[in-house]
Amino acid sequence: MDLHKLGVKFFVDADGIDVLELIPMYHRWIQQHALDDLLIDVADYSHVPAGPGIMLIAHEGNYALDETDHERGVLYYSKHRLDGELSDRVAHVARKALKAAQLMSADTELAGALKLPGNRLQFFANDRLVAPNTDTAYAELEPALKSFLDRLYAGARYTLAREPDPRERLSVRVQAEGEVPVQTLLERLS
Repeated sequence: MDLHKLGVKFFVDADGIDVLELIPMYHRWIQQHALDDLLIDVADYSHVPAGPGIMLIAHEGNYALDETDHERGVLYYSKHRLDGELSDRVAHVARKALKAAQLMSADTELAGALKLPGNRLQFFANDRLVAPNTDTAYAELEPALKSFLDRLYAGARYTLAREPDPRERLSVRVQAEGEVPVQTLLERLS
């Protein structure tokens, strides 16, 4: 599958965070070049119920503390062509989301309010032409996704649940056994 526009959202416990607190933090990240991407701007979608929240716009992709379906998660999705096999591309996108989560967790302004258990994530294809939400596309995606997850969770059991509605993007929710620290996940993807 020649999919390059894809995203990963790691679900978090962040109920104590007012998403508007992210705006100065993201601006500081832009000024300090805190991430490897070319960081451009901050977009406020906090007025959208169960939406993308506050987004950090980058040239290569976008970051957010996403609130879709009323479930908060640190999200990154790519907007340009990526190198490597599909499982490597998924790992690349997941590393970006995890690095942002690590920075958010350590941010003094958020005062430790963001907790990432590391065992729940959602993968999604952001290109309906290349990866429609069909059985055929999922069958093509699944081996690469499992290869990535086997690496990420180092043999721990996990379950996959595909979005059943064909009108929605091809997405898969993953639930693994036990919590895994962000640093461990990053090391496994290095």
